Amino acid sequence: MFCYNVTIYLALCLANHHLPPRIPFPLLTISFQRAIDAQGPKEAVVDSNDNEVLLGLDYYIAVTSPFDGMSLAMEASCPPPVVHRNNLSLLPIKFSSVVDSNDNVVREDTSLNLEFNVELNNSDCNVPTIWKVEFNASMQQWLVMIGGDRSHNRFQIAKACPYRKYFYQLRYCPVLGSIQFPCVTVRSLFKNGLNYLALNGDPIAIVLGQLVSST
Repeated sequence: MFCYNVTIYLALCLANHHLPPRIPFPLLTISFQRAIDAQGPKEAVVDSNDNEVLLGLDYYIAVTSPFDGMSLAMEASCPPPVVHRNNLSLLPIKFSSVVDSNDNVVREDTSLNLEFNVELNNSDCNVPTIWKVEFNASMQQWLVMIGGDRSHNRFQIAKACPYRKYFYQLRYCPVLGSIQFPCVTVRSLFKNGLNYLALNGDPIAIVLGQLVSST
């Protein structure tokens, strides 16, 4: 079992249309963000080959146990939710910074946009492949899915355990206007035969690896 950062159970209070008023605020595990290091840049995220992860390149994200790659459940809904599956087809994911910077390195505890670098074949669900979190009314759960925009859908990569160099956890960092809410640890929720990325469920660690084009 991998290590966890200190957590505290709080209610995530989002306003207006971000939460359906008839549904009570879920009790979520909110992870404290690390204190801002004023002495220099934050530590670089590294892939499984010990290389720094860079913005704009194609990577895979996989759950460590079992080794499942991130995919889309196109059969589930539109926009489709992000799931992890035991398959050989790892969808390429690229990272982009939320703020303008000359630094092209993905750094821990820094706000990012995540995006599948693929074209959707389903013409009936032509949505952006940027990751977001949205409430699924039928499941009564907050799920990670695509169809987001770059302004309000922020994620962070944080260490899962100081003793496992390549093990990370993914966090969702909701923004409402100028208000930045505490980041929420992304988990794995098994439901309807699928392993969803969600804000409720079992804790998971992830690893990253660069996808190299064969051409």
